[in-house]
Amino acid sequence: MQSYYYAGNHHMGNMLLALEGPDKCAKTEIGAELSRQLCIPCFKNTGEWSTDLKDPTYFKNLLVYGGTFLVDFIHQTKPSAIFDRYYPSEWVYSRFFNRETNEDIIRKIDKKFADAGGKFIICRRKSYAGIQDDLHAYIDETALKGLDQLYEEFTKWTECQVLTVWVDDENLEREMLEIREWLKE
Repeated sequence: MQSYYYAGNHHMGNMLLALEGPDKCAKTEIGAELSRQLCIPCFKNTGEWSTDLKDPTYFKNLLVYGGTFLVDFIHQTKPSAIFDRYYPSEWVYSRFFNRETNEDIIRKIDKKFADAGGKFIICRRKSYAGIQDDLHAYIDETALKGLDQLYEEFTKWTECQVLTVWVDDENLEREMLEIREWLKE
């Protein structure tokens, strides 16, 4: 297992982290703070914001063309990066919305990401009471619970190392400590 060494806010060796989890679980905030603390860029595909989550076209094309391209880039160049969502979102949301996807490509990407040392931080809540996504009104408390259950299933499916971070208390300092400790293992 590759280990990472920290010198202040800098690390040596490549680090690949992807933040995942249902909507409204602080992935973007955690990614920005991790990026600041670790001096690693954070990438967010903003194209997903204007796309209907129920429509398979955009997400399947992104997986088949963008996902395979990105994992080959990662495998060949060994960059350090933090991803605010990656292919686990397709694994989860395609199941939730009964959307067509490509399971074979998801498995291949997962294997390559794991081989490259990729790790997942799954941001979750114990309660989604009163929470609704601000971009997609149909992502309400009931939907968030269903998505959460699928992320739990994903943690058992993936070949990558996974840390689940509970974000109900919205305590970014505690979340960072928990993540940084896990990264040292």
